[in-house]
Amino acid sequence: MITNFSLNDNTQKEILKHLETTSKLLSKVGTELSETQKESMIYAMPDLGIAQNGTRMLGGFYTGACYSWNSDVPFVPVDTTVNVCGTTVYKLNQKITVQEFQKRLDNVMKNRETYLKYVSTHLPSQILDSIDLEKSDKFYWNYNVGNHFAILAEQNDDNSELAKGQYMIVHASAIELKKDNLKYGLYPIEGNWYYDDIKTMYDDKENRYLRYIYGKKAIQFSELANMLQRINKDRNRYFCKTVLGELAEEEVINLSHYGMPTNNAVCIGCQWEQEDFTLLTAPGNDIFLVHPNLTAPNTVELSNKEITLTPHGCGVMLKNSGDTIEYIDNGILIGNKYFKKGESINIGNDVTVRTNNMDTEHVKQHIETVLDRCPGTIYGQMHQLFARTKYGDFDYTKRVIEPEL
Repeated sequence: MITNFSLNDNTQKEILKHLETTSKLLSKVGTELSETQKESMIYAMPDLGIAQNGTRMLGGFYTGACYSWNSDVPFVPVDTTVNVCGTTVYKLNQKITVQEFQKRLDNVMKNRETYLKYVSTHLPSQILDSIDLEKSDKFYWNYNVGNHFAILAEQNDDNSELAKGQYMIVHASAIELKKDNLKYGLYPIEGNWYYDDIKTMYDDKENRYLRYIYGKKAIQFSELANMLQRINKDRNRYFCKTVLGELAEEEVINLSHYGMPTNNAVCIGCQWEQEDFTLLTAPGNDIFLVHPNLTAPNTVELSNKEITLTPHGCGVMLKNSGDTIEYIDNGILIGNKYFKKGESINIGNDVTVRTNNMDTEHVKQHIETVLDRCPGTIYGQMHQLFARTKYGDFDYTKRVIEPEL
């Protein structure tokens, strides 16, 4: 079953068709393991969209949704490719230049010792012992890879509830428990601690499958995901405070939007903690801070735990309104491009961010539409001054404002 909080655009209509099959497969696994009828529920968010990870979508999982299931026997669908990702926002106690922020980032990210100090003092001993720190290409500060970033932004509005000033915003996941950690990593990589225990449920009619682990390995998986949530929050906090040093005034937000809120659910690209959250938009666009409405329909109960599901951004959509998504020949066809397991989708070339190329006013209108579906109140709107991403460093203070005609 699906609870639909999406905007029902073309991309989301395409995805929702395939999520019906994902839900059926989750229910089927729970039913077979429990030997009694079990159901699943997928909550599709306003930013439901294309995932960057081909393995995830081939398993039936897209970004901007919460996947939940019932079962008397613990199981976890592994193609959710669980890691824990989140955003952290820190207020600065004084304004600095873009050049100063960039220099501070370089002093941390280009200094191997800062990373080694973090892992040696903050990672649990068993996790530290499971990674090879000599492999600097595997374990490092990863705030400029994938869709991760480090941003300097500014709040100038006198009427805003958010205090005026500058803010550091980061978005990243803990690389220490990803595919290069075979002993504790949660990605379904051949040779890791649970790979040989993976089972597969097929739906030949739809050219689909669902891979999962169950029993003790599933319990261990959930426990690691829970621990990882704490690790990633601490990691983002440490990074921000190390970069800012004496400039760090206050932690404003530190939330996960990817992980397991319960042992029977995975959130991909949506928050579940009942706290203020960031709404990310597109490179260079304003970033919004929101108070969630805890009495709205997106507050649900999972495993006797009340959570509030909120979107973490605007999501990624198909490039053309007429594009479709098809599962064929052990792969997935997105628009006119074919992807196999293990391949990545290039955001910007293969697909596009929903609010890309929107001006400030249209972005604000889109955010208001999002908040109609998952109610909340904007209490801060921050302008980006600088961003470090996988594409490089961007000084948005140098943007040319086109004159109105």
